[in-house]
Amino acid sequence: MQQYFIQITEKLKERGYQKLLPNNNSVYVRVVNNTIYVIVVGGVGNLDKNTLSALNSQICSQITEKSEKRIDLLNILLIPTGMLDETIQDIVASMNNVWLFSEDYGKLYVYENQPQDFDGLYEVLDRRIDHTGKWNQRGIREMYGVVTPILILINVVIYIVSVLCPKTNGYSNLMFFLAADSYDIAGRHEYYRLITAMFYHFNLLHLLSNMLALLALGSCTEKILGKTGYLLGYFLTGLTASFTSFISNIDKGYIFSGGASGAIFGLLGILVIYAFCNHGRVSGISIQELIRMIFWTFLIGILAPGIDNHAHIGGLVAGLIVGIITILYRQSKQKVVKDNSM
Repeated sequence: MQQYFIQITEKLKERGYQKLLPNNNSVYVRVVNNTIYVIVVGGVGNLDKNTLSALNSQICSQITEKSEKRIDLLNILLIPTGMLDETIQDIVASMNNVWLFSEDYGKLYVYENQPQDFDGLYEVLDRRIDHTGKWNQRGIREMYGVVTPILILINVVIYIVSVLCPKTNGYSNLMFFLAADSYDIAGRHEYYRLITAMFYHFNLLHLLSNMLALLALGSCTEKILGKTGYLLGYFLTGLTASFTSFISNIDKGYIFSGGASGAIFGLLGILVIYAFCNHGRVSGISIQELIRMIFWTFLIGILAPGIDNHAHIGGLVAGLIVGIITILYRQSKQKVVKDNSM
């Protein structure tokens, strides 16, 4: 938090803001004509809406004792990730003077019920905060997570091996061992293919498109679900996608399918649920962007040959279900913690 806190307060000082009290680094003021602009900057900690409202009232009372000018006050709360817990959601929903700044992406969040600008600060804080310090301090692991790079590495290694393998009728022999087809799964009971097919890609474009999508969505999902939850979600949705593809092709013999796209659609489903429950955004991605991604991918799948939309649908539905289950689980845990603290 310290990195972004310092940058935000420095930007405020550049705009002419000064500390309200010499020994307080969290409250800054600027007088413009008949208006006193007040900025409260800080982390969330144990803050709730009542505590924050009381703090705002106390600050306004201190100022009105010395001036009769109009007061405009804005709270800028630094949060660990773009995923809001129940307390922060309550603050955003019940107050109309709160901006959020997430430390995971160094991004400013301004929700619909909040002021869209405040003394011209939106562009200053949204565009001019330096994120390079975060890269230097936390490195690739914080940017992309731990699980996603490992999954990408496995996919890339398997693709390289498939390219180097001998070929039969123009197809890599590795495809005949790893890709999914209904004959080998149903007839020979090679159920392992439901898993290995998730890592087998048929050409370089297939691999690159899936790995770019996994890189974009995987780190977001890992931040939300954690390493174990992310892995479980990835494999559950990927397996569902493979099984859906298997059922849809069960009477078609040797039709091979593979790729990570079913699991990636599962991640999309998970993120859609979390964005829906998080004021329309999750880890810097809006629900509109997620829905557009789903729409265009399905459209391409309908228009282009060789794309298994059944796997995509299976993965997406599984992801939606996983998202709902994990949201309900988290809410139940938060309720238990609240009940025990009362």
